[in-house]
Amino acid sequence: MDKDKHESFEELVGPIGSPLQRLLLKAARRIDRNRNKLRISARKRFPFILPTDGPLSDLDGGIDVSVYVFSSDPLVLYMPVGGPRPLYPFVALGRRLASQQVTFLLMPSWTMERPAVVAQMGRDLAWYARHFPRHEAIFLCNTEEERRLIEAVGGNAIFSNHNLMISEDVFRPLPDVPVEFDAVYNGRISDTKRHHLAFDIESLVHIVYSIGELPPAGARAFVRRLQAQSPRHRIANPVVDDVTGRLSPQEVNHVYNQAAVGLCLSAVEGAMYSSMEYLMAGLPIVSTPSLGGRDVYFDPDYCIIADPEPAAIRRAVETLRDKNIPREEIRGRTLEKVLPQRLELMAFLSALLKRKGGTQPPLSQWPFPGTKMLMNWAPARDHARKIKALASPSRD
Repeated sequence: MDKDKHESFEELVGPIGSPLQRLLLKAARRIDRNRNKLRISARKRFPFILPTDGPLSDLDGGIDVSVYVFSSDPLVLYMPVGGPRPLYPFVALGRRLASQQVTFLLMPSWTMERPAVVAQMGRDLAWYARHFPRHEAIFLCNTEEERRLIEAVGGNAIFSNHNLMISEDVFRPLPDVPVEFDAVYNGRISDTKRHHLAFDIESLVHIVYSIGELPPAGARAFVRRLQAQSPRHRIANPVVDDVTGRLSPQEVNHVYNQAAVGLCLSAVEGAMYSSMEYLMAGLPIVSTPSLGGRDVYFDPDYCIIADPEPAAIRRAVETLRDKNIPREEIRGRTLEKVLPQRLELMAFLSALLKRKGGTQPPLSQWPFPGTKMLMNWAPARDHARKIKALASPSRD
């Protein structure tokens, strides 16, 4: 592992068949990483430096952002932010809505418990406030420490972990589905996910997909490694030419119900949607120590924090598997933690809408759809065009 506790490339893709294949894979990895560095460098700078009009003004319009319109009148938008300069997607969209009154609910998709990153974000927030005074940004933080750090640099923040958004209607126990595996791991192809820590588990099912963090050749080598690991390890996704397809949320829930335990193996990320999906489906969890907020809803009765070693992960899985805790108990105790926090967020949002001039009654039902609808990715220019078309005239 590297200094950030990520997998090395060798740990990720496993043994390579020949020196030439190894050389080609490492070269592809190097080229891909250099290309990504250039792309990320441009993305995190362009929204802050481009002019508001003229031929160069739309150079950042192709940046993909995710936006959910929480309210069109008053205009309130929910969107994730993250990465080395977290506000770049917010700025790419916000500068296209400069003339409108907008409130942004910003959800950290990656931990903000990074003082240097948050310090830069404080400077970016001050710059944004000067340039776009009709906008307000509110961070919905995954941990109290995130909230404290963001408030310390001048941000407006509340504690509201994004795993509140997981739908208990989609992710739930399915009593008629037999348990076939000791554990399930839902993790994308990434060096942050540390899949190798699960390789000692006797029977394991993977839900795995690529979002381009490895070059295609590396992602295919990773899939081949998982397939060759053990006859009792399986990939739940459809696989064609060593490329995995996506599963629907309902299919993901079915796979969860085929396993005894859910795995969370990264050291650093966000609050990890799948950790809450496991709990809603009634699975106990084996996790490594982590930063990002996934442990907010953990309970020591059915969640074990294990050392990041394959043998320790296997032992923890076997312990929880053998306890055979009723799934409805895990789900019920999780909902007991989730529902009061949802009510707190609803009260906050009701007050926000009233403060912004809304005339609707206070929220009486949970207003968010599942994460599949919340994560609505498109180029910033396309989102801005649609938002301008649906928004009511801005209030003075």
